[in-house]
Amino acid sequence: MLKLAQLHGEPEIFHSIQGEGASQGAPCVFLRLAGCNLACSWCDTAYSWDGTSPVVRLSPEEAAIAVLRYPCRRLVLTGGEPLIQQKALPGLFRLLPEHFVEMETNGTILPDEELLHHIGQFNVSPKLPHSGNDAARAWKPNILRRLAETEKAWFKFVASCEEDVAGVLRLAQQAGIPAERILIMPLAASREELDIMRPRVVAWCLRYGLRFSDRLHIAIWGSKKGV
Repeated sequence: MLKLAQLHGEPEIFHSIQGEGASQGAPCVFLRLAGCNLACSWCDTAYSWDGTSPVVRLSPEEAAIAVLRYPCRRLVLTGGEPLIQQKALPGLFRLLPEHFVEMETNGTILPDEELLHHIGQFNVSPKLPHSGNDAARAWKPNILRRLAETEKAWFKFVASCEEDVAGVLRLAQQAGIPAERILIMPLAASREELDIMRPRVVAWCLRYGLRFSDRLHIAIWGSKKGV
């Protein structure tokens, strides 16, 4: 069984555009899995892991039926931390053979070989100190290196100040993450915060030669969930 986050009394499976990262703007079906091994202080989907919202249990067949309601054939597994449930996921993938699958992950759990076969793109979001997580739990350079070696991974970092960006480059070198695979995003939870932070982060990206990622879901819908 798969454990999904619940939103408005239903399993959180919805059709929208990818709001951030390398495939930003692409139409996708999102499936939000419950549970996380970290606890970011600014997490905008804490209801998926903090126990405040009930977990929905679906069989792979039930989840596939829900995904197939939409004509889109690009699936994004998000969370929480989807890799907590990696043993249950191949059963879902086998029912969706035409789907290209993206997986959002915090980069602290190594995907197994079976999962690697099914995932077309990893959107890896390693957590910096401003997330409030203990560094020993949140930063796993050996796992990040393995993900980089798959050549399926993009690494997106949330930045609140220029020192965050400089720190990303130092940490990326330690973990063998190529600079061309790094994206820097503004730390923001609202349109207003995003409007303030966006030009600053663009300037830092230009200064350090890194790729900028917007956060389109915040720019368009603000803090609304399930879109």
